Order: sequence, then C-alpha cells, then structure tokens
Amino acid sequence: MDIAEYKPKKLGGLFLVSILIGLLGGLFSWLFRLLIGAIHNLAFQGEWSLHYDANLHTPASYLGWLIILVPVLGGLVVVYLIRNYAPEAKGHGVPEVMNAIYHKGGVIPGNVSIVKALASAITIGTGGSLGREGPIVQISSAFSSVLGQWLKVPPKQRNLFIACGASAGIAATFNAPLGGILFSIELLMVTVNSRTILPVAISTVIGASTGRILIGNEPAFVIPAVQAPLSETSSMLITLLAIPMGALIGLFSLLFIKGIYFAEDLFDERFANPYLRHVVGTLLLGILFYLLLVYSGHYYVQGVGYAAIQDVLWDAISSPWLLLALIVLKLLATCLTIGSGGSGGVFSPSLFLGALSGALFSKIIALLLPGLAVEPIVFVVAGMAAMVSATTSAPLTAAIIVYEMTLDYGAVLPIMAAVGVAYAVRRHFLVDDIYTLKLRRRGQLIPEGLTTDIKSHILIDKVVEACGFCQEHDKVTAKGGIVCVLKGDEVINVLDLDNSYLREELPASEIEAKEFVVIPAGITIADAIHHLKEAHTGVALVTSDGHARKSSILGAVTTRSLIRVIAHTASQLR
Repeated sequence: MDIAEYKPKKLGGLFLVSILIGLLGGLFSWLFRLLIGAIHNLAFQGEWSLHYDANLHTPASYLGWLIILVPVLGGLVVVYLIRNYAPEAKGHGVPEVMNAIYHKGGVIPGNVSIVKALASAITIGTGGSLGREGPIVQISSAFSSVLGQWLKVPPKQRNLFIACGASAGIAATFNAPLGGILFSIELLMVTVNSRTILPVAISTVIGASTGRILIGNEPAFVIPAVQAPLSETSSMLITLLAIPMGALIGLFSLLFIKGIYFAEDLFDERFANPYLRHVVGTLLLGILFYLLLVYSGHYYVQGVGYAAIQDVLWDAISSPWLLLALIVLKLLATCLTIGSGGSGGVFSPSLFLGALSGALFSKIIALLLPGLAVEPIVFVVAGMAAMVSATTSAPLTAAIIVYEMTLDYGAVLPIMAAVGVAYAVRRHFLVDDIYTLKLRRRGQLIPEGLTTDIKSHILIDKVVEACGFCQEHDKVTAKGGIVCVLKGDEVINVLDLDNSYLREELPASEIEAKEFVVIPAGITIADAIHHLKEAHTGVALVTSDGHARKSSILGAVTTRSLIRVIAHTASQLR
C-alpha cells in the first residue's frame, strides 16, 4: 500500500460545499419567514401578503370569535403532512437532528426539509405557540445531509455538513453568527478542532451575510436606551441580583421541560386518534389566545411571541399580575401546541418565558429595593439568556445569541451570572435538557459534552508489537503473538496467534492465516483503525515505508491491541 494514500485530504472541496450550505441556509431562513408570513396574514387577516413583522402585535382578526377555529384547521393539515410524509417533522426538530448525528450516521431523509417547512409554517402561522429556529435547524440540516449522501461522503463528513447547515440557519434566523457557531459546538458537533470549526464558521458567515441581505441587518429586538448610566456599585448589585433570578429561572425551566413531556403523554393517553388529539389541543389554544385578546387587547401567546418580548423590553407592560398571567398562559399554550402534535421550535417560547420572568423579577426588586436605580431591560435580557441556557443545555449559545439579538452590552455581566446559575440549577435536578430528554425517553442516549478523540493523537509507532519470522515451509512453534510468513524478502501472510495455543509443531502452510493490511509508520491509531475496517481484517503490518518487505518491518498491530491501548489511555485521562 502506497504511503501517499495517508496524506491529509485537501480542504478546498469541503470549503466550497460549506459556502453552498451557508448560502442555502440563509435562503431557507428567508423563505421560511415568508411562508410563515403568508399563512399568518391569510389566516388572521384574510389577505395575501408576505410581509409579517413578528415584533408587532397581530391586529384583531376580521373573523372575530371564529379565530379560535384557525389553529384547529391548521392543525389538521399539519397532522396529515406529518403522518403521511415525514414523522420526523413532528415536534421541535433539534432532537431529530441530534439523533441523526449520533445514531443514524448523519442520514436525514430528503423529504424532511419540505414537510418540516410546511408543517411548522402552518403551525406557527395559524397561531401555534412555537418558534421558527428549531424548524430552520432541521430544514437546513436535512438538506445538508442529503447533499452529503449525494456526494457519497462518509458519516463523519455528513455530520459536519449537518452542523454547517444548522449553524447557517441559526445565524440567518437571528442575525447571530457567533451564536450560530456556538449552537453547533455545544449541541451538534462530535469533534471540535480547526478542521471541523473552519467549515462551520464559513457556512455560518455566509448564512448570516445572506440573511442580512434578504431579511435585514437589524437586531431581532429594539432595545431602548438606558436613561441614566449605572454606578459601579449599582452595576455590581444588579449582577449579584441576577444570581437568585437565574436560580429561579432554572427551577422554572424544570417546569417548562417537564410540562411539555407531560402534555405529550397526556394527549397520547387520552386520545388515540392523532387528528382528534390535535383538534383538542389547538381548539383550547384558540380559545386561550382569543380570550387574551378580549380581556387584554392582544393575542400575546400565539405564534413566536416576539411582540410580547418587545413590550417588556420597552417596559410597556406595567402590571406584575399581567406579567405573571402571561407567563402561565404562554407555558400552557406551548404545552398545548407541541403536546398535541404541533411542529415548531422551543427556543422562542424559552425567550418569551425568560423575558417576562426577568421583567416580573425586576418589578419585585423595584418594590423591595425602591432606592436601587435599575432599568428592567437588564433583567429582561438576562432572563431570556438564562431560560434558553437552562432549557437547552447551551449556556454559551444562550449568552452570545441573546447579546447578538439585542446588542445590549451593558447586560453582559448579569447575563453571564444568570446563565451559569440557571443551567447549574436545572442540571442539578434534571440531567437531561428539553432536547436530550426526548431521545432518552426513546432509549437513544446522546454523549454529554465534547471529549478529546484519543485515537487522533497516538501514533501507531508507539503500539506496534514485535513480529516473529518464519520461512514459508518452516515449522511454526510460537505460542501466541504474531508471526510473519515470508517468501524471499516479501511478507505473504501474517499469522495472528493471539489467544491461540499450538499443541504441536505445524508447518506454517497449515496454519490458518489472517488477511492483513500494510500500513506505514507515522500515522495515528485513528488512521490505522480506518484502514483495518477498509480491508475487513483485524491485523495490520506496520512498516517504515508502507511496503511489505522484511527489511522495513517494524512490527504489527491487531484490532484487539488497539482497543486495549485506547481503553488504557482513556482511563488515565479520567
């Protein structure tokens, strides 16, 4: 085998694919927004228009009280699409992407992109209380997986393509390139190094740039200017107050996570028919947001809920009781939507619940500490990040993406404090987050965190075993180990006698030989394992030049010996 085969592959082709994925991630985000807008305007206003600003409250529908039937009709279409074309499109999307990476070799069916886009756009557009980030992650990831399948790249490469697509979609959706990269690092990427980060970064930059051209360059939320600069003492006190707020939000995230899966179980147990199940859930949802319109003036909990977040950022909701009511009702609306079978993400509901919880906390602090000059904006922004962190187990993503969405640098320290505490509290009481709990319930475990690939840094030279030699017709008397059978100067067979015992001397020709592969010195254990798999053998002859000559033999390795080295090294690193 030629040693040249072991040289690293060029990255040019990978980068070109990364650029393509980034372009399409940004394009899909824009098209998905337009699709939601078209359905929303048609369903609520009876007009054909693609323009939809989710940061503004939806005007009262011309349908009056009949608006409660709109999510029901939309839900029936969603159930039909999911049941008949892509069951993976049900729910919030990210768990299915994680499952594809860790359990399906990076394979996502191509029809998932189309069905997920339609099902989620209909769910959100007709009033479902879910977000658009989970769908865009699944849509972009599905396309990237299909691209990898079409190019016939190995699973490791397909998984990297999926991370590129997910990051590009997140970056374009939220205009948050740093958050997009961190999302894949914390939740999707199996290995993080320069070779894997660079393609993801390229896709993310291209996705964000495409999104800025098509969607706009403004932050997701408009933050009003703080009226007066805070003193160092006040800033420190606010940061310290973010700690108990983070703890409370961490506990609240437990209720949110458990509530969603409780709702799913409840609907599944009570209603065997999926159509009836979703009709009941969406009917209750429609009644809920219509009553909110009647008694508060806005639908509030329908759709992504960004208008309510914008309200609390501007301190437009002054009543603590209304804030508390909206928190409870948004939680209920999200559980009804996703629990009964809707399609959409949980990132936006997390932002909603965190923002209003932070606003409510600021109201309470204002009552308890009236002398503290504090703007509620800081607690609102920190609350958003804390809830996302605790719900998704992505604290860095939560902190950075909320900053990028608001561009409020003054809240960075409270954000960091609240994010860390919220995640720690949730993690103490519940190991799984809103994504991994779904997979655990199906018996599909996801490894926790990123670990060093031990196989990638140990050279094969360090683990070769000495070979015994025999001529082709000599007697073989070795007890265990590896014996090379020579013909002249060329190795013609390798006898793997590990765990074998010869009762008598036998001619080498009568010993069952193992197929073997020749590998050069200087490669890693990971490369050696790859070539053992490619050759469908468990024995490799290690030589100085990659050729099977007696003069260049350094030794041999077996699959068993490599596994022992990996296990021993891993135990030392724990």
